[in-house]
Amino acid sequence: MRRVLCFGDSNTYGYSPVDGQRYGDDINWPGVLDRLLGDKFEVINEGKNGRTVAFDDPYKEGCNGMNDIESCIEDHEPVDLVIIMLGTNDLKVYFDASPQVIAENLRDMCKIVQKKTDAKIILASPALLGDQIEFSPLHLEFGRTQVDYSFELAPYFERVAKEVGAEFIDLAMVAMSSDVDCLHLMPEEHAKVAQAMRDKVLWIFREELAREAREEEEARRRAEEEARLREEQEREERERAIEAEREAAERAARLREEQEREERERAIEAERMAAEIAARQRAEEEARLREEEERKRVAREEADRDAEEGARLRLQAILKATENEKLKEEVQENGGLDADFVLGNDMGEAEQETAGTAEVLGTGGFFASSEKEKMLSGKLYICDATLRAEAAEARKITAVYNQTTNAEISKRTELLTRLFKKVGKTPYIEPPFRCDYGSNITVGDEFYANFDCIMLDCANIKIGDHVFFGPKVNIYTTCHPIYAPVRNQQLEYAKEVTIGDDVWIGGNVTINPGVHIGNNVVIGSGSVITADIPDGVVAAGNPCRILRRISEADKKYWEEQMTLV
Repeated sequence: MRRVLCFGDSNTYGYSPVDGQRYGDDINWPGVLDRLLGDKFEVINEGKNGRTVAFDDPYKEGCNGMNDIESCIEDHEPVDLVIIMLGTNDLKVYFDASPQVIAENLRDMCKIVQKKTDAKIILASPALLGDQIEFSPLHLEFGRTQVDYSFELAPYFERVAKEVGAEFIDLAMVAMSSDVDCLHLMPEEHAKVAQAMRDKVLWIFREELAREAREEEEARRRAEEEARLREEQEREERERAIEAEREAAERAARLREEQEREERERAIEAERMAAEIAARQRAEEEARLREEEERKRVAREEADRDAEEGARLRLQAILKATENEKLKEEVQENGGLDADFVLGNDMGEAEQETAGTAEVLGTGGFFASSEKEKMLSGKLYICDATLRAEAAEARKITAVYNQTTNAEISKRTELLTRLFKKVGKTPYIEPPFRCDYGSNITVGDEFYANFDCIMLDCANIKIGDHVFFGPKVNIYTTCHPIYAPVRNQQLEYAKEVTIGDDVWIGGNVTINPGVHIGNNVVIGSGSVITADIPDGVVAAGNPCRILRRISEADKKYWEEQMTLV
């Protein structure tokens, strides 16, 4: 087995520009190369973040490749091939090194390798720096000059390879640095590098591999011929043994046949009796199951009839109560008489009938509490006169709010205080704004919502401090039964929605019932949120999915941007 040592920087190590973690061996190019080369090669990953050819980085200790190339070779002896993929970190601004200087240092490293081992060498010129690196998180280490220098590395590296007798590969022709930080490789680029390295390695060892293949083929043919001869001998021996066994078997078979005949007759009789018993037992069990299934069917039909009758009585009671309310209003408008007196004693006959129905149905759980209480507790409810009155009041307030101007900030705050259950410091909502009741909405300090925000607050909507909405953000708490006969009776239910502190929600986002969003979250525009979102993530999509964690690198980058303001 040939041993291949990959000596490089973070792009050999497998650094991910997305989350700063290390790619696994199924992604980083040395790991993929090991799989592509097969069992005739062993690939060793000696990549190190920040490694240079010959410079001591003042910000990262132990990254000078010239200091540890010998120890790496000693640790992994014997080594048949050394792949050196360095030079990117030597371009850093504070080293002030030209491509020629970096190439000369690389020549010295190759000479150290050749003194230490007889292994072959591949010099790999790294991928080019991205054009936008001066605007990336790495802008303090790499600028426009370094991007230009990265284009000049390949000719110098190729010249060094010829001088020291090494193979050369220009990875700028194979892979591109990512758009994330303009330096590190994405998984698909690692795959391209591994494929190019595989072709180069197989070309280097082509003669040895061809010779081994010929030897293996000759050995295979010899083994096949020996196996054929052995098989022929074994076949003849088997034939002789079979003939002897056949004769002995015939003699024994005649003796066994009579015994087996008698045993079969006894077994057939026993099976017949067992089958009769099993048939009787199956018939009894089937009859029992049919009887049990019939009892269950009858019970289901009775339960369905009871449910339909209960729903019908409840709907009749609600409709009757609504009609009496309308009649009371007409009597008061026309004659000025006491509506309860006209309709009946005290509470009125219609209301007494409704109350009686509610009392009867209450044992089944239909009217055990008010419709509003059921709504807020997540149970099925019907929008009754009380809820309709609260919704009408909310619409009056939002209608006034939506007519205000930007000069009427104090009036807007006063209207939101009247409308919402609780309001923190300096809330700001761009009109138009709409909600169902308002009284079930709580917002924290510094809340901001852009144009066309809708909150259907049939359940509580709780929003923390420093939460910002883009335009057309919709929050729904209302749910409708899946089963149509129940849904058609105007029954619905609601699920609470909560949003933590320090949350930014982009434009045109839909938040579905029962969703809970954690603290320090960013939601991409156009998302449809159907499940809970944990703390500290960026999420987007339909349905909304977590894209990545909000990391320390984000904090550092944006704090640096603030210093430029």
